[in-house]
Amino acid sequence: MAAKILLVEDSDTQLKFLKEGLVQKGFEVETATNGAEGYKKVFEFLPDLVVSDILMPVIDGYQLCRMIKNVDETKKIPVILLTVLDKKIDSFWGKKAGAQLFLSKSIDLNELAKNINATVRRYPVSEEYKAAMLQKNNNDNSAQTRLNTILNDLLLKSVFANEFRNLSDFLNYERILVEKLFSLLSSFVEYHVAGIFFASPDDFAENIVYLDTLGRNLPKSVLSDIQYDFFRKMEEYRPLKNSKFEVVRMLLGNELDYKFTDLTSKIIIPLIFDKKLIGGICFYTRQDMDYASFRYFDIMISELLAIFKMKYQYTEKEFMSVLDGLTGLYNRRQFEISLEQEHNRTKRHPSDFSLAILDIDFFKKVNDTHGHQYGDYVLRTVADLMKTAFRKTDLLYRYGGEELVMIMPETNIEGAVIPVQRLRRMVEEYDFNYNGVKTKVTVSIGLTMNYPEFNTPADILKSADDALYKAKESGRNRVVLYEQQ
Repeated sequence: MAAKILLVEDSDTQLKFLKEGLVQKGFEVETATNGAEGYKKVFEFLPDLVVSDILMPVIDGYQLCRMIKNVDETKKIPVILLTVLDKKIDSFWGKKAGAQLFLSKSIDLNELAKNINATVRRYPVSEEYKAAMLQKNNNDNSAQTRLNTILNDLLLKSVFANEFRNLSDFLNYERILVEKLFSLLSSFVEYHVAGIFFASPDDFAENIVYLDTLGRNLPKSVLSDIQYDFFRKMEEYRPLKNSKFEVVRMLLGNELDYKFTDLTSKIIIPLIFDKKLIGGICFYTRQDMDYASFRYFDIMISELLAIFKMKYQYTEKEFMSVLDGLTGLYNRRQFEISLEQEHNRTKRHPSDFSLAILDIDFFKKVNDTHGHQYGDYVLRTVADLMKTAFRKTDLLYRYGGEELVMIMPETNIEGAVIPVQRLRRMVEEYDFNYNGVKTKVTVSIGLTMNYPEFNTPADILKSADDALYKAKESGRNRVVLYEQQ
């Protein structure tokens, strides 16, 4: 039985030449003059192979090939693309479209026939498969309907993806980005409450899930339950403390009378990149809804992942610029900025904050005795103990060398003594062990607060430094409080 070849070519002269040549080679040939006509004839002619030109108006050969390969009923039909183009990028797109071969239009007819025969043998289309295609065509009544659906689908996917990608302009404006995302998501996803969360590489950062209620004024208890439900899912991938919610686009007015349990359908999606949690989204609704069956669900997640990835990398770059590479604490430059900000804040809105400076006792002796790698290990370990001893809201820094600094907002000196002494005891009791070498380490700490007599951040820093000097002079391994004048 002669192989059935569907030939798609918009040039009448070329179409006639190729058809006559292939008929002489023993093939049964049907023709189409454009991609749309070719796609419809796939269902009518039931070819063993499609040979198509690439450069055609409206629907080109790449698109025709992709349409054939995107549908279960036709994806097994092999495709050969013919073109006058010879650039590598054209061959690349031909393969990406799913074509079995990419040949030059100037190929000899004998060579073309040989390639067709080889392709038909390698990718046979069974009669059962053709019968299913015909049945599908008869059931749907119109290949044009399917064609329109596919073209609309391709257009919508393209528009859909572009809408997300346009949001990349707002990566460094988080609140604006959140509002733009909610505006876009609410245009095609049904929900009563949606949430967006951007994870931070900073363990001390607040973890905020932004909630969109579409202007509805919901009870705070419902929003709190959503916050708990959402972060419980996020914490399967990363421990998260200091979490809260912030409502976007909620209008003032009477609260709607319903409970969290009335939100009968939901989906919570952690967004993971490189094995790290970079964020998450959630949707809650009172309707019966299977969000995973949403027509463009996979595209939506893919585009959201791309945006969240860029946002995380932008934040990470900014974050790394303020970190000390050895300890993971904030660096001295960031300390100076934070101290000035905290000083100015408490001048505008009177409140307390405390400042402590820690110095590792006899650190030079540790380095001289055990080497600089051991010294680095001690510094990293003391920094890790600091992270354990203090609250997430406290700010920890490496000031320089073996000196570490702590800023404790909303804390007077009496309250600050507790975590500072806790840290001193933790270091004293810790068994330092690096490469089998054990030692004991202690620290001296000077503690102060923003007393009214201090006019500048430098005054506060100097008072902590003076207290540290007294701690070292009076025997080390102790906390000394600044004596107010």
